[in-house]
Amino acid sequence: MTADKNRPAWEGHYPATARDLAPPEPRALTALLDDAAYSFPNRPCLTLEDWTLSYGEVALLASRLGAGLAQMGVMSGDRIGYMGPPHPAFTLGCFAMWHIGAVYVGLNPLYSVDRLAGQCIDSGLKAIITLDEPRLLAKAHQIRELTGQPVTFLVGSFKKDPREVIDPNQPFGPSNVWAISDLLAADASVERATFDPVTQPAVLQFTGGTTGTPKAAVLTHFNLLTNAAQMVSWYPQLEPGREVMLSAAPVTHAGGIGPVQNFTVQLAGELVSLPRFDPMKTLDLIEERKITILLMAPTMATALLEAARERPIDWSGVKCVQCGAGPVPAELKARFLQATGHWITTLYGMSETAPAVVYSPSDRALAEYTGVPLPFTEVEIRKVDDPHQRAAVGEVGEICLRGPQVMKGYWRNQDATSEGFIDGFFRSGDLGSMSKDGLVTVSDRLKDMIIAGGYNIYPADVESAILGHPAVREAAVIGVPDEYRGETAKAIVSLRGGEQLDLDELREFLSGRLSPMEIPTILSIVDEIPRNENMKISRLDLRELERLAPR
Repeated sequence: MTADKNRPAWEGHYPATARDLAPPEPRALTALLDDAAYSFPNRPCLTLEDWTLSYGEVALLASRLGAGLAQMGVMSGDRIGYMGPPHPAFTLGCFAMWHIGAVYVGLNPLYSVDRLAGQCIDSGLKAIITLDEPRLLAKAHQIRELTGQPVTFLVGSFKKDPREVIDPNQPFGPSNVWAISDLLAADASVERATFDPVTQPAVLQFTGGTTGTPKAAVLTHFNLLTNAAQMVSWYPQLEPGREVMLSAAPVTHAGGIGPVQNFTVQLAGELVSLPRFDPMKTLDLIEERKITILLMAPTMATALLEAARERPIDWSGVKCVQCGAGPVPAELKARFLQATGHWITTLYGMSETAPAVVYSPSDRALAEYTGVPLPFTEVEIRKVDDPHQRAAVGEVGEICLRGPQVMKGYWRNQDATSEGFIDGFFRSGDLGSMSKDGLVTVSDRLKDMIIAGGYNIYPADVESAILGHPAVREAAVIGVPDEYRGETAKAIVSLRGGEQLDLDELREFLSGRLSPMEIPTILSIVDEIPRNENMKISRLDLRELERLAPR
C-alpha cells in the first residue's frame, strides 16, 4: 500500500469514490429529497407491505405536511418528535419538519414512559408524530399526562397509505390530535424556511442511555448532509436510482436517520420498511423486494444466519451488508460470508457523530481491525491518563474524533459539551488503538474495561474469542468482584440449538486464544442475553442482574 505523504495514511485503504470525494456544499437536508425527486420522480421511495410512494409523491406530501405543521403553529427551530417503528411516516415527518426548519427528535417507543416524558420536557417538544397502533397511542397519551404540557399529536395509519383517512381520536376522544391524512388532503403550501445549514439544528439525538444520564446531541443539517456523502462514497458498486434498502433497525436511533434514511435518499433508493424485525420475514423481503442493501446490528445478523439455515434464499441480488451499533467479530463476518457470499462492512460511530466515523475496508485480510476514518475525518488515540497527549502507535487509549459530521454540542448542556471535547476533538468514551497506516481497532467502552490484578481486560476481545466456539450463539462479558484480583471476567453465553458447554470446556478452548488473565473464571448459560431498546447487548442490565443475584 502506498499513500501520498501529504494525505493521511489511512486513505490508502479507500475505494476510489471515497478518495476522490469533494467536500459537500452546505445545503439543507431537503436538498437530498429535491435532487432525488428531480432526477427520479417515478422511482419508488417509500414502501410498506403492498403500497409504495414515488419520489415525486414523497416530495409533494412532505411539503404538504410541512405546511400543515406551520398552520398548527410550528415554527423554525421548534422540536417535533417521532415515536414509532421503521415506517414511511418517519421519512415524511422528517422532511416535512426540515421543510419549515423544525428539528426532529427521536423517541424510541420501547423506552419507558418516564424516560420518554423526560426527553419531551428536556427538548421542549411541540408535537409528536406517531401511528394509530393502540400501544403507541396509549403511550403518547401517558407521556402527555406526565409532562403536563399541551403536546399535539399527529397520527398516521400503521398499515395504510398515509393519504387514506383515519380517525386518530379513537379510543381516546378529541384531545388535540390531528390525522396526518387530513393535513395531506388540505393541499396547503408554505414557503421553505431559509437558514444557515452549518449552524441550523436538524436533529436532537438522545444518547447516553446505556452509560449514563441521557443527553441530546445537536446535529446540524450540514453534519448529516456531509455524513450521507461520506457513507455513500464507500460503496462504488451502488448506483443512483437502482438500490433498495431494507429498513428494519430502530429508526429513532442515530442509524435510522443517517445510514438508513439519508444514505438511501442520497442514492434515490427505495426504503422498504419492516416495522418489527423478524428474521424469516427479512429473508422473504430480500427475495420479494430485491433488497440490495442491508444494515443490521450484529444481533440481527446472527438471527438472520440462524433463520437462513431453515430457509435458504438467493443472496445474489444483495450488493452490500453493513453492521453497526456494536462490535462485529471477525468470526461473525466469516460465518456470514460462508452462508451468504457477502462480506460485512463494519460501521463505527455514535449519536454525536451523525453517526458514522469509521468504516471497514473491503480487504478481508484486515478483518481484525474495525476500519479507517471516513473522508474528512480525523481520528486520534489519546492517552487515558492524560488525554492531551497522543498515544503511541498500537497503544490502547481513548478514541477522539474531529470532522464535519461531529456535533456542535449537547442540547442546553454546556457542562457536558465542555467535558465531551478536548483540543477540538470529540471524546468518544471508547478505547481503541491505531496502526501506523491508520487502521483503527475499537477495543471497548472506557467504562466497560475490567481491571483484574492490575491487568486491563477488554470485554469485546474476550467476547470475540468466545464466539469462535462452535456451540456459542451469542456472548457477553462483564467484570464481577473478586477477592484476589479485585475484578474477574464473567462470561454470559447463549448456545446454538442442542449444544452444551461448561466452564472447563470453554477455558480449554480459550487457552492460547487469550492470556490467562483474560479467560473468564465464571460462566453463565442463558436462553437470551439482555438487549437494550436499540438491540445492543446491554452490559448495564447484565451488571444490574449480577448486583441483584443472591450470594
